Amino acid sequence: MLAQPRAAILLLMGIATSAVSQSLPGLIDALVSSGASKFADFIQSDPEVLQLYLSGEVGTVFAPSDVGYDNSTLLALLGRDVSGADRRAAAFQSSRAITNLESSSRSFPGSILETNAQAPLLGGQGQRIVIDSRPLNLTSPTMKRWMLPSLRRQSNGTTPSLLRISSGLGKIANVIKGDIQYSGGLIHITDSYFTQPESLSSTAKSTSQTAFASLLSRSNMTDTLENTQSVTVFLPSNEAISVSNSSIPASQLVSNHVIAGTVAYLPDLKDGDVLKTQQGETLSISIRAGKYYVNGGLITQANLILENGVAHVVNKVLTPTPAVPVTGAASSNSMSLAGLFGVVCYMGMMVLA
Repeated sequence: MLAQPRAAILLLMGIATSAVSQSLPGLIDALVSSGASKFADFIQSDPEVLQLYLSGEVGTVFAPSDVGYDNSTLLALLGRDVSGADRRAAAFQSSRAITNLESSSRSFPGSILETNAQAPLLGGQGQRIVIDSRPLNLTSPTMKRWMLPSLRRQSNGTTPSLLRISSGLGKIANVIKGDIQYSGGLIHITDSYFTQPESLSSTAKSTSQTAFASLLSRSNMTDTLENTQSVTVFLPSNEAISVSNSSIPASQLVSNHVIAGTVAYLPDLKDGDVLKTQQGETLSISIRAGKYYVNGGLITQANLILENGVAHVVNKVLTPTPAVPVTGAASSNSMSLAGLFGVVCYMGMMVLA
């Protein structure tokens, strides 16, 4: 008897969900009404880009606001065929997951989103962007402005940031209006485009870490590192390198700061983590009062997104912990234990037989 009422309730829920979906605007209409009409024009300028945005591959759209939009760039795009770089830039503005402001604000120190821009040097996965939910002073809780019914403009005329998002070359884009529903997911309005990730050397130069860029050049490892799949680089600041007076060869010094085969964005790092460098030595992560340290060096700028991973600026030249060699006694003990385990297993099987 209960089956029929339950089936009726499920049917009504399905009809209600369908009705809500049908009542939501389409993507283009939602963009135009939310102040991102120029971005709407851009994605409509190329059938391939439009097909991506209207597909099920896009759950969240990060649309640059019309305010401050570079009209000359838009006119140039509309006046010529869209290039592969343009399509990558368009894909980079979308995430596969549906991400709302509340869940993003609650996650400390942030969250990682996979975009629709393919990254060959990340194993063919989508390039990442990183939401940084840490307070600017790193010590007090983040004010969750997404809870406020409205936002007032700051004294300088700009709209306060709801979320800070890290992309390439150390650039930050701010969500200034969010959780705009459309039939395919959510739209967040940003104050700029995300910046396309570039190589390690270009990123070091762009973020004014010229001492490390010079060190990288002297090491003759630039091409090797920049074509290595999935790396994490702890990049010593100019000041750190200038005061270190290290006599270590440039190649070894660079290798001491590179973790190959692992992309560790800040939200991936946990207190007590141990990472292995290219030299086989280790770097330890510690977190104190919301600040992140690597072998005692403070991460002063996090989540510089690279073509093949991520870099974090640290305030000291790191000295990794040497790998502990396996001694003969330890090896002998391990073999003895293994042998004893084998005998026990054998005797157990004989008894069962």
